Amino acid sequence: MRALVSLALAVLAAPAAWADTALLIANTRHDSAQTLRYAGEIAALERPLSQAGFDVIVVENGTAEALRAGVSALLAADETERVLVAVAGHVVRSQRGTWVLGTDADTPDLATVGGQGMALDVLLEIAGRAPGRALVLVGQEPRRIDLGPGLARGMGPVEAPQGVTVLSGAPDDLADLVLGVALRPGADLAGAVASSRDLRSHGFLSPALPFLGALDTAPAGPAAPSAEEAALWAAVQELNSVGAYRAYLEQYPEGAFAAEARAAVAGLEAQPFDPLVAAEAVETALGLSRAARQQIQRDLTLLDFDTRGIDGIFGRGTRGAIRAWQEVRGFEATGFLTGPQIGVLREAAVQRAAELEEEARRRAEAEARADRAFWQAIGEGADEAGLRAYLERYPSGQFAAIARARLDAIEAERRAQAEAAERATWDAVRQRDTVEAYRRYLSDYPQGLFVEMARARIAELESGLSPQEQAQAEAREAALNLAPQMRGLVEQRLAAMGLDPGPVDGVFDVRTRQAIRAYQQARGIPATGYLDQLTVVRLLAEAIGGRIFD
Repeated sequence: MRALVSLALAVLAAPAAWADTALLIANTRHDSAQTLRYAGEIAALERPLSQAGFDVIVVENGTAEALRAGVSALLAADETERVLVAVAGHVVRSQRGTWVLGTDADTPDLATVGGQGMALDVLLEIAGRAPGRALVLVGQEPRRIDLGPGLARGMGPVEAPQGVTVLSGAPDDLADLVLGVALRPGADLAGAVASSRDLRSHGFLSPALPFLGALDTAPAGPAAPSAEEAALWAAVQELNSVGAYRAYLEQYPEGAFAAEARAAVAGLEAQPFDPLVAAEAVETALGLSRAARQQIQRDLTLLDFDTRGIDGIFGRGTRGAIRAWQEVRGFEATGFLTGPQIGVLREAAVQRAAELEEEARRRAEAEARADRAFWQAIGEGADEAGLRAYLERYPSGQFAAIARARLDAIEAERRAQAEAAERATWDAVRQRDTVEAYRRYLSDYPQGLFVEMARARIAELESGLSPQEQAQAEAREAALNLAPQMRGLVEQRLAAMGLDPGPVDGVFDVRTRQAIRAYQQARGIPATGYLDQLTVVRLLAEAIGGRIFD
């Protein structure tokens, strides 16, 4: 990664009289976000701007610190005549501000974004020192990045200082605008922007004041490069190595980018060797796909190096895991992988997977032996205690299904025996047919098979009615043809009198009959426990004139 701040002055500088200032920020690759496809178009403006007489400050693939260094260089230039600022990268916004992020940004939120990027307001304030000749370009692409609370992708509200033109759009569209319009003396920048459907403008924009005046004659540039040369140059910039630039110069010694290539070679050779930069360049050249990165993360995780996720994004967690693995294997701990290292990692992961599988097989065999030994120790499920002990220890064991089936059989037999005993008791109770016998049955079998029958028989015996009288009482109540709502009203009235009819649900059970009988006895009505016309009339009359509807 080239995360440098450079001045394109030595080779391509124009005479001092033409020295305006430009700042180019082009962040293509990011540690924890998707790569931008066209941000490099902004960096490619370095040579045309230099030929047009600009001192050019370039920050390419820069961290937040590198962005600040580049902006500091622009501030130090103290440009008051003409300034161009072009940025391309991941651009984020809040309700009141906009930032371009450094390549090391990691899930910024509203509280941390200031330390992970550069505020657009700062760039606008510096550009405002050259009112009327200040152009700020913000290149954006819809690429994925994880953001914390308070932030969203894209530009926020823009309040441009007086005399500052702000344009936003795709980086390649902005680069085309600079080459085709802004750097043409006397060109109508306002008209070009107005006719574009892809660019948005903010702040100062006047057709009467072009960015380069008609009298500003800059040195003539060379012929435009061919498509083949432009494609090669794009690849060379992506690699950004001495070898790549020299390969370009061998093929195009007098090419459109030859001077820039020689300057880049000189700059790279003058830099102290940075092993991390070199290691990153090696990994970048591998062109790892997202699937390949996910496989690397799986391999590291399998070897107990925590990547903090398997998402194909090499953030801090993955870089830390790579460094830890490299240290263990005796490699230089750069946090970036080489092709051979990926092969070693894959081989180690395959071996570890086989070891884990073998460990699991041996563990399963040992558990199976212990399972069988315990089954034999309890007599292979000869009694209930042994069966329950086996299931407690091996709920999913080899013999769990057999143990459960045997317990089910034991419990079924026990239920059958209990039911047989209860039926015998019930037969004896029916033979005695007394209230005392039925109450003893209810005490011994509160959830028994014949509970409702016992309660009903108790009610019959306590009513003092003969079977014929009871049948007549039932018939009189049935003839009333009471709706469920009316039955519920009867229960409600009985409950209000403290007679406990049971649930107020319109269903007359044993407790309801007892409550009706108590009401009838208290009113001097024949106490049958069944409703008749007189009982209903009395109940309803008392309800209407009494407390139920209060």
